[in-house]
Amino acid sequence: MSGIYPYFFMIARWIIALCSVGIAIAWTNYFIKTRFPSSPLAALVTADGITLDIFNAENIIGRSSSADIIIPINGVHKRHAILSFRKNHWILYPLEGRVAINLQNATRPAPLDYGDTVTIAGQTLTFKYKEIEDISSRRAPKGFLPMFLLTIFQIFVCLSISLRFIENLNILIPLSFLGLIIIEWGYFIISLFVKNAKMLIEIPLFYLSTLGFAVCACSLPEQLLKQLICYGVGFFAFLLLTFILKYRDFLIRVQRIIMLLSVGLLYFTAFFGTKINSARNWLQIGGFSFQPSELCKVAFVLSGAITLYMLHKNKVRRLEFLIYSALCMGALAIMLDFGAVAIFFIGLMVILTLRGEHPLILGGIFGSAIIGILGVIWLYPYVARRFSVWLYAWEHAGDTGYQQTRTMMSFASGGLLGVGGGNGYLNQIPAAETDLVYGIIGEEWGAIVALVAAFFIIAICLYGCRLVRHSTCVFDAVTVGGAMAMLIFQSALNIFGSVDMLPLTGVTLIFISVGGTSLISAWMMLAFFKAAELHPQKVEQWRDGEYE
Repeated sequence: MSGIYPYFFMIARWIIALCSVGIAIAWTNYFIKTRFPSSPLAALVTADGITLDIFNAENIIGRSSSADIIIPINGVHKRHAILSFRKNHWILYPLEGRVAINLQNATRPAPLDYGDTVTIAGQTLTFKYKEIEDISSRRAPKGFLPMFLLTIFQIFVCLSISLRFIENLNILIPLSFLGLIIIEWGYFIISLFVKNAKMLIEIPLFYLSTLGFAVCACSLPEQLLKQLICYGVGFFAFLLLTFILKYRDFLIRVQRIIMLLSVGLLYFTAFFGTKINSARNWLQIGGFSFQPSELCKVAFVLSGAITLYMLHKNKVRRLEFLIYSALCMGALAIMLDFGAVAIFFIGLMVILTLRGEHPLILGGIFGSAIIGILGVIWLYPYVARRFSVWLYAWEHAGDTGYQQTRTMMSFASGGLLGVGGGNGYLNQIPAAETDLVYGIIGEEWGAIVALVAAFFIIAICLYGCRLVRHSTCVFDAVTVGGAMAMLIFQSALNIFGSVDMLPLTGVTLIFISVGGTSLISAWMMLAFFKAAELHPQKVEQWRDGEYE
């Protein structure tokens, strides 16, 4: 340890904490000032002049409160019809009820032009053109301030770790942080010239990734090269998947292939995988090991989005997706990876809820989940023991509550500013760099940094909610909503499980836990956010005949 390290860290710990708070405040200001267009695309106008604005490219018309266009009169079914934009035309799809276009009964999907009338349950509505709000002249914030503060934060984190281990410094430590800064600024500069691009999702990811590199550098320096490689692979996969998601027709054609491959991979792992920490959820190929369940999260969200995107054309796809979901969770249960089962289940419920699935179906799925949980507790006593220690960790501090109590003690010992990277105790506890990683952040970097990290995980949720609310396409809404739910729930399981507020499930904390597959998967899940941001369906293009 360098002789100047204690003096440097006395100053650095304050700079790191203040920069963290500054990044959070600057990002929040950036988030608030960044506007999304929210103009209606068209409208249905009743005979007495009431306007029903249309904001989406796929709209359920019905009496249900979950419908996009609500007509609360007798004779209107909960899901009466769907109004959708396809191939440069608005199309009206009858569902549970009868509709007429220009007084002619529509028994199959029919085109709808501006000025046409739609009759539903005796109510006549006129389909009208709407002027679009022009926000192109408004100056959009660029995010320079949070990026600048982020760089200062990263420099001081890097210097703190490097000086702590100066006598046996792994050269990859400074190189990894330097590479991270170069990638961030290169990406930021390029994004300034990309239409619709914002840095609303990337700044939180870069902040969390910095903490991930810090944990790996201090706790498992021998895995830092692997972490760097996986970070690069994940970032490339993020860019590639963002590009691929633009081509929805191609994704629709390969959906069943994706489903079959992902299910096959899960079951192969369930029966032939490697068992680590009581769960058989790893595959080893030569000297390389990975968790297929992490990558299958991406396939799961994508399949759910395509299912709902095509639901009005092919209702069989819903049954296929439900069977696929059951098969995925069944394979994970065979692996004894019940944390992943819970994450997939939350994703399923959110995906179905986003498009107003029938309450009986949702209730049946939820009831089956309760029965499944009771069965798991009965069949696997160690799961019951985990539940029994929940909220009573201090009473089992020497056995089943050992990890949680040490995490809470370490977090408390870090105070507001932390004891410094590499100076903590918790990294000596098994699975500290994965299951208990939030405790390492609190101990070594302080409660302020830990709270900012939690804030940025919530920020991902906030941005996801904004994308879902402003999305004109069910595909974007479902991909973002499903990915957001799974990532946030996974993070909550990790953070609250490590401090005994939830049962400890052994899932990773996104971008912070050391682990290659989980890092790649998290990057790919965030590609759904970026694709919705970069490739929104533009009604101006539809009217000019450019959109396909």
